[in-house]
Amino acid sequence: MSLDLTATAMQIDRMTLDLKARQDSHDLRLGKALQAIASTDASEYERRRELSQDTLAWNVPAALDDLGVRHAPPQTPADFCVLAVDGSHIDVDRHIPARCFLINVGVSRLTYGSRPDAELYSEPRLYASDEELTIRDRAAAFKEQPIEGAVLGAKRTVEEIRFLAQRVRDLPEDQPTLALVDGSLIMLGLLGRGYDDFVRRELIDDGFVQALEELKQLARRRPLAVASYISLPRSAEVVNALRLAVCPYEVADCDRHCGDLRADDRPCHAHVGGLMDRDIWWRLLEPGQRSALFASSSPLVRNHYAGHEVCFFYLHAGEEIGRVEVPSWVAEDEASLGLTHALLYDQCRRGPGYPVALMEAHEQAVVTGADRQRFAQLVEEAMAGQRMEHRASEKSASKRVRWL
Repeated sequence: MSLDLTATAMQIDRMTLDLKARQDSHDLRLGKALQAIASTDASEYERRRELSQDTLAWNVPAALDDLGVRHAPPQTPADFCVLAVDGSHIDVDRHIPARCFLINVGVSRLTYGSRPDAELYSEPRLYASDEELTIRDRAAAFKEQPIEGAVLGAKRTVEEIRFLAQRVRDLPEDQPTLALVDGSLIMLGLLGRGYDDFVRRELIDDGFVQALEELKQLARRRPLAVASYISLPRSAEVVNALRLAVCPYEVADCDRHCGDLRADDRPCHAHVGGLMDRDIWWRLLEPGQRSALFASSSPLVRNHYAGHEVCFFYLHAGEEIGRVEVPSWVAEDEASLGLTHALLYDQCRRGPGYPVALMEAHEQAVVTGADRQRFAQLVEEAMAGQRMEHRASEKSASKRVRWL
């Protein structure tokens, strides 16, 4: 029986009416949020944040500027380089005969100015030994975490930032360089999932943060900025800051004052409920401008990123509002922060509203469905070539054979 388009059309009409009502409410709250951000003084906001940090029901960032300030992009240097990495992986698959995973890191190095150049490539690495497939607790011999799923995603993020640091070492020391990764500098995949401390220590303290430390040391000897770019961000940290700014209570004790209220009935909801940060900055920023600078108050950063706290701003990239995250040592250096702003906007203008170097790194890193199938075949063929007993699942075999 085919789809009943008449009944479907009626449901679409009802959905559209509901969306229109929600849009009107959204626009009203957005207007109030814009008024709040224009009237919020950074020092007063920080005073209230300090008073309320133990009683807030959400994390609010530290404001390093007045909330409504806007910064024009600095001039780009005559000669510069943008280095970007991105990654993809093939997870452990019980349907192939060997337990292993693969991480493929794509690299894009684009040099501009008097000696333009480009280098695009990828480096795959296979992990198959017992030591490579698990994270072990050094304090408990029999405690271990398999590297697969979300943990493998975090492992890939660590390898990307390590690879970035390695490639920066190969660049001329006098060349202004922006080193870029895709996504957040905060390893959110390890937040709130119940992983043991030894897993976070291995991946964050001894992995990601150690690579950031290496980049920090490199930045002391050369004009180097390090950043991440998030396209179409869904963050609401600045919105949370405005919740605090418009709270009618001197100390924003959410449980005490509003614990019995529905979310829609709380005083702050009428000003900012349902908004995302990008909604605000799309209205406030002109193309090329960046927002005020904020510092994340994520507990993951607070507990594991010592010396490399994550700061962020929003950039009007022309076609969208992007979120840019930088380590604190980049945020604290005016030249490095300006280089980040200038080169990221330049990259977005050279591409389709998205940094060209990241786009090219992604193209190098991508692993297609055909690649995954061929990878499984190569594993089986290699084992057969060594006359090793191997058995793939019937499900795996069925994907390669046409039945009907």
